[in-house]
Amino acid sequence: MTNEKIEYEIGSGNVFKDLEIPNPEEYLAKTRLAMIIYDIITERKLKRGKAAKQLGISKREITALLNGRLDDFSIEHLFAMLRKLDRDIEIVVRERPADTPPAEINISTVV
Repeated sequence: MTNEKIEYEIGSGNVFKDLEIPNPEEYLAKTRLAMIIYDIITERKLKRGKAAKQLGISKREITALLNGRLDDFSIEHLFAMLRKLDRDIEIVVRERPADTPPAEINISTVV
């Protein structure tokens, strides 16, 4: 065994911020929404064609969505898709206490 030290950096919790991508909170929110859509499609065992039809998008778009290529999807579009999958969406806006990290977007699911 070697005692070689490995350097590392602790991430912020948002890979998009760590990679210095513009609007990292939006990218993280879109990713979370896409993951929820992916989970619903997987849970229902929908083929891509059927999922695309149900969501009102093309097969090319469903492939992009399921592969995490989200540049062509707005948060509003992802919300609309979730509604087509019979999901309610609740948005809560609250003041951020002064002694906490910068404001962020959190998305969670309720079973």
